[in-house]
Amino acid sequence: MNLTELEQKYNIQYPEIYRRLAENNMLDWGVSGSSWYHDTFPKLKENPPLLLFGYDIEIWNNQELVKTSIDEMSDEEDYRNIHPDYQFIPFAQNGAGDLYAFQFDLRNNGEVPITFIPHDDEKAEILAGNFQDFIFRQLLESITEIDEDSMFYEEEEEDLKQNLFNQLKTHEPYLTAKQAEILNTIYQRDIFEYTYKVPNGNSFETEGLVTFDEVEEILNQQIASEQLNKRFNYTESPKS
Repeated sequence: MNLTELEQKYNIQYPEIYRRLAENNMLDWGVSGSSWYHDTFPKLKENPPLLLFGYDIEIWNNQELVKTSIDEMSDEEDYRNIHPDYQFIPFAQNGAGDLYAFQFDLRNNGEVPITFIPHDDEKAEILAGNFQDFIFRQLLESITEIDEDSMFYEEEEEDLKQNLFNQLKTHEPYLTAKQAEILNTIYQRDIFEYTYKVPNGNSFETEGLVTFDEVEEILNQQIASEQLNKRFNYTESPKS
């Protein structure tokens, strides 16, 4: 099954930027498996596909996964009990099984919001008003916390910088000029330590190229919308 077949089956039209990514093989991370990091990753990091160095996200290139996920979510017996008025079309997941999805019921003038659907919570969250802004947000948030376990870090900070600039090279055609400029500036920084205070009043020490607070400020300036960060109960009608 390909994108066109999915569009016909579910009466949707993918955003043009997502179609371009698919046509340019930017959704292809190679075949997963125990040898992926040793055999495939060294080749991919030279020209990173979509969000290869994102934080805890796996982009789906197999559209059968998309179909299976949609069918599961629409099943009356599915544990999530998603209200039928929502039209979620997943395109990625994280390690916990949470989904990243286009929310087509909110499509407006060709713009389709991107929504995060947790596997263990009835509250979904709108992460961006369109796919371009979602990419930008992911690239920013992936560098708020950097340690030796980060895939793009490898062995030295020089590896990190090379990987990040390689990523910017392949992602720039899908970003605005301003978004690419912001990322280019931040990527040139050295890793620094900082303290982050969470909403419950606690704080923790971490290190990265940008702080959580700065990311929030940038997002409010660059991708602000009425829907941004909106949380809603996906088991209830959006009209309620």
